[in-house]
Amino acid sequence: MTLRERVIRAGTWTLASYAAEITTRFLSSLIMTRLLVPEAFGTVAAATALIVGLQLVSDFGVRAVIIRSPRGEDEHFLRSTWTFQAVRGGVLWIVLIAICSVLIFPSVRQFLPQESVYAGSQFSIITIVLGFGIVLNGIESASISLSVRRLNFRPIFILDLTSKLAPIPVMITWAYFNPSVWAIVGGTLLAGVLRVILSHSIIPGPRMRLSYESDHVNEIVSFGKWINVSSFATFIGTQSDFIILGILLPGPMLGLYYVARTLKDAIENLLERLNGMMALPVLGEVARKEPANVSDRYYRFRFPIEITSAASGGFLFAAADLIIHFLYDSRYHDASQMLRALSISLVLYPFLLIRGAFAAIGEAHVVAWISVLQAASLVVCMMIGYWLTGPIGAIFGGVASKAIPSIAILVLGYQKRWIIAYKELRWLPALILGLAAGKIATYLIGPYTLPDLRQLLLF
Repeated sequence: MTLRERVIRAGTWTLASYAAEITTRFLSSLIMTRLLVPEAFGTVAAATALIVGLQLVSDFGVRAVIIRSPRGEDEHFLRSTWTFQAVRGGVLWIVLIAICSVLIFPSVRQFLPQESVYAGSQFSIITIVLGFGIVLNGIESASISLSVRRLNFRPIFILDLTSKLAPIPVMITWAYFNPSVWAIVGGTLLAGVLRVILSHSIIPGPRMRLSYESDHVNEIVSFGKWINVSSFATFIGTQSDFIILGILLPGPMLGLYYVARTLKDAIENLLERLNGMMALPVLGEVARKEPANVSDRYYRFRFPIEITSAASGGFLFAAADLIIHFLYDSRYHDASQMLRALSISLVLYPFLLIRGAFAAIGEAHVVAWISVLQAASLVVCMMIGYWLTGPIGAIFGGVASKAIPSIAILVLGYQKRWIIAYKELRWLPALILGLAAGKIATYLIGPYTLPDLRQLLLF
């Protein structure tokens, strides 16, 4: 198959997987928000931010190594990468236990605001149990990355869909009979166990077993040192909002932010998945075989992403009140202002996609330093925003911070002759259409709530 045919096939499977996943997640979220109080979601969000942060600060980009390495198809190399990840997962969980053990002491918790999520008596034990997912993630088969390298996403679609669908009935039943945060924790761990089992049973590739070869590990560490810097900065850039707001806000308000961000992330995660799954394989192959065509292929690859991003951002901005009030009960209505702020980040998202081209040509240090800039900008802008106008200001500050690394990476891309100025404005019509669609939807549906619409449909 040609590169174009493989990209279309891979994109189709990725879209199908995400459509099924987001539909089930959306429906389960509607049910769970009616069974649980906002504070439960705030606790899970803060715990997850800590866990993801621990994973990212020690990330050596093993998937990227497998995709770009000449030995990426070699079974001995794959087993070495799997061993590396498995050991890393076990060590990280031990570190997480140590961190959470410190938070148990009252003398430590007294330094935190009284209403902070991290000061909660159950936070540490919830985080430790939820953090066992790090171990499960580490022992997933390396053949998943091999399938991504080959742009063979059909088995990954089955893996993702099954591991996401199966835990939902368990989680909802648990929350119905025992409405507590443990329903979410239990469902998350069940999904992790299923992923491990399926990754070793349905993903094509060599059988995994412990293996160590020093030159394989040296290659991972050599390439991964810049990925590690980038991942650490990515953690700050993507998860520090939960950590900072977790310290500054009480649990219920953090839960509202979690709901708003989940709605925004439903769109951004799709774009990120398309970019993450295909940017490096596609741009990497073009860079190897047709280096003069990187700019053309980049803009072709980016076009559907930027149109979707701009239109969705415009719609969410204009229809934020409608979406929150229509889908959730009155306990969650204050999340609409947060959703409006977060929607702006969707419009800015495509500008950072050129990072994939730098990674494809082996300039991982550029990606790393842009991520560092993004992280520093986020923390500074959030703190300034909070100082000026409180929690909403912190959220707007976090969104505005994305403009700084976007400008920097565009300048670097322009110096490589990859960036064409007029093509950077192709998203404007889509943004206007999204805003208009949001206004129209608010006008037509605004007077109704979900129960009202159900009554209209039934009668």
